[in-house]
Amino acid sequence: MAKWDAGRFLNTVSYFEAIPVFSDVQRWLTGGSSRQSTTDGGRAVGVILVIGGMSEIGQLTIAQLVKSGYRVRAAIADLSLTPFSVPANVEFVQVELDSSGTAPDNNSLTDRVMQGVRSIIVCPDGDALTAAALDNLTVAAITYLPTHNQLEIFDFTHPNVDLQATWGAVDDVVMGGVSESGIRLRAGSAVFSGNVSIENSGGFASVRTRNFDPILNLSHYQGIELKVKGDGQRYKLFVRTEEKWDGVGYAHSFDTIANEWMTIQVPFKDLVPIFRAKTVSDAPLDTTQICSFQLMLSKFEYDRALNPRFIPGLFSLEIESIAAYGGEIVPQLVVIDSMPIFADLTAKLQATSLPYAIVQSASLDPQMLAMIAVNSISQPEAVGQVLGG
Repeated sequence: MAKWDAGRFLNTVSYFEAIPVFSDVQRWLTGGSSRQSTTDGGRAVGVILVIGGMSEIGQLTIAQLVKSGYRVRAAIADLSLTPFSVPANVEFVQVELDSSGTAPDNNSLTDRVMQGVRSIIVCPDGDALTAAALDNLTVAAITYLPTHNQLEIFDFTHPNVDLQATWGAVDDVVMGGVSESGIRLRAGSAVFSGNVSIENSGGFASVRTRNFDPILNLSHYQGIELKVKGDGQRYKLFVRTEEKWDGVGYAHSFDTIANEWMTIQVPFKDLVPIFRAKTVSDAPLDTTQICSFQLMLSKFEYDRALNPRFIPGLFSLEIESIAAYGGEIVPQLVVIDSMPIFADLTAKLQATSLPYAIVQSASLDPQMLAMIAVNSISQPEAVGQVLGG
């Protein structure tokens, strides 16, 4: 029998706060952080780019977005004008304005500015938005924004500290085994790899996210899409709807082709409810309450059946992204029309391939305008509409 590593077991339950009192004591002794995953939940997944964030309506829109749990990126011409107190979910980026002085020049809407953006809200900033300025914004949106029926949850092509802090290993050490794995970020992808052993009645290795805060609401989507490159083995995706450590997980097995990139789509309807490797009944998946994800390599399938493609030893699964797919179309470009812009704004937007919404302010105060604009980016019925009257 191989020697069990009690230290790794304690590190695992501490990282995921499976034993809260122990986790608190360990952080106190080591000076560690209690910061949870910063992955945003529900409608808050993805970044909202605000154009005109220094105007009154822009500031109100940013405040409403933060209140609703969104991450915000405000594109401004002069970073020296950044407010002294900036909420944690707000990032200011400097851009060059076009000749109209009302919107970023198309050349300044780079990958750095547009990375992770899912919707753009245009706020009036002193002067009327011109047709040329709108052209710049629509070109950038079409170039960079994701397909509007897909919601990116993890983009490993742009590794950062938050991604690294979100994922941790859950191996069979939690039940006496000696398998060992981890996830590491490198340029362009993440790699889930390690050594899976069947000694000590073990035989699985996995990586799991900390509980999302807030939880993900994926009820408007059909399933989860993975872009992966494997080693020919069969892996599992788990989706969890409970925050507790040892609860029901909803699993789906997928095969990989060695050294070949693949797009794996997992419909929510195909996920199998599992508790401690056994299928359970009467446990429907609540897609409004997605708490965590897990990727696993195991010698078992379900109900003690063996994984036919399992090979103990070294393994590697490279991941480029994890997204929800099959979503309803929602506005990706929202223009707040609080002053005369140009007469054919609606026609101009209709001519693009972007789902859009216009918010008008004839009789509404700025606070209400901001609220309508923020609400619109999660409402399929807002697409192509003029809101507010």
